[in-house]
Amino acid sequence: MKVLDGKLLKHVYLLCGKETFYIDKASEKILSKLKISRQDVFRVDYKEKMPLTEVFNALDSSPLFAKKTVAVIKNATFLFEKENAELLEKTLRNILPSSYVIFISETYDKRRKLYKAIEEIGAVLEAEPLKSWQVGEWLEEKLKSIGKTMNGTARRYFNERIDVLPEISLWYLENEMEKINFYVTGKEITEIALRQMMTDPPEMSNFAITNAIDTKNSVKALEIIRTQTRDVGKIPLIVGLLVRHVRQLILAKTLLQREIKIDELSRPLEVANKFVAKRIGECSRSYPKKILNEAFLALADFDFDFKMGRAGVEALEKIVIKLCNRL
Repeated sequence: MKVLDGKLLKHVYLLCGKETFYIDKASEKILSKLKISRQDVFRVDYKEKMPLTEVFNALDSSPLFAKKTVAVIKNATFLFEKENAELLEKTLRNILPSSYVIFISETYDKRRKLYKAIEEIGAVLEAEPLKSWQVGEWLEEKLKSIGKTMNGTARRYFNERIDVLPEISLWYLENEMEKINFYVTGKEITEIALRQMMTDPPEMSNFAITNAIDTKNSVKALEIIRTQTRDVGKIPLIVGLLVRHVRQLILAKTLLQREIKIDELSRPLEVANKFVAKRIGECSRSYPKKILNEAFLALADFDFDFKMGRAGVEALEKIVIKLCNRL
């Protein structure tokens, strides 16, 4: 993103990965620097299976009325297919001085020759979702841009909220911080302001599942499971969250038995927030190790059976009840 602040523009860009925040920001910045109106941008969504010849024609033609030809090609997975790779590379290496192209693809393969060619003749942005411990730098830059600070208790609360998420959506954080910036009139963002203003992302309800299990609240845990699993596509995500939590409980219990201090669990548990790591350690003491091991294996079996169409939500509910009851 800092490179895009420079004056020199490339003729070929590849914006790839699942974190659309930076991809959208980079695309906007490139188009802004090209000083071209939106209606003059040639846009192709290859998901619609448009002929690849249209891409070639767009890159190989001189503009009739504008000074530049600018193409934005979304879902450009064809870049990583062997077919047409040679012709595409030749086209990109001989792109007209008046032509610019932005390829956008969620998936990518760095081993492909065309990927390496674009790195050589243009520029590549890889934008993958951040983990909770990687958000600090982004947050510092955001606070600086809006002229705000966040005190210690507010930062701890912020970390606790995002640490339970398997992946962080920067668009979610961007929207939340803009909302908080509008709400907070002074320079300092407090914990009270965050509690009042931050809304839960969809993934936050998953944290409620593990919290209900840890507090032996089987009624609440089953209610959340039944609500979440109305969308069958969410079942693998819930299983993944439970597997991660049970694994952390087993590891925490083992380390505490080896007389590792509870305040030192953050690093081995791979949890950035010390308060969350300490909470996992405290919760692990209430679980018999036999129950955790059995639940871990049962979740693995359920995951396989569910994907094979041999298990339903009721099997997952039994595992959750077993964890809640510690029996």
